[in-house]
Amino acid sequence: MRKWIVKFVKDERGINTVEIVVLVAIAIGLALIFRDKIKEFIDLIFQKAFDPGKI
Repeated sequence: MRKWIVKFVKDERGINTVEIVVLVAIAIGLALIFRDKIKEFIDLIFQKAFDPGKI
């Protein structure tokens, strides 16, 4: 039983998946926290890009 536990703890298969899931969760969390600022930023970019005076 002890060998199985040590083997299980040292097994690194699937560690990349866990890292990706954590990074995606952090990105979603930041997007939810700063969604108003992100929306304002995107609106400003589109206003400048599609300004009739510049086309």
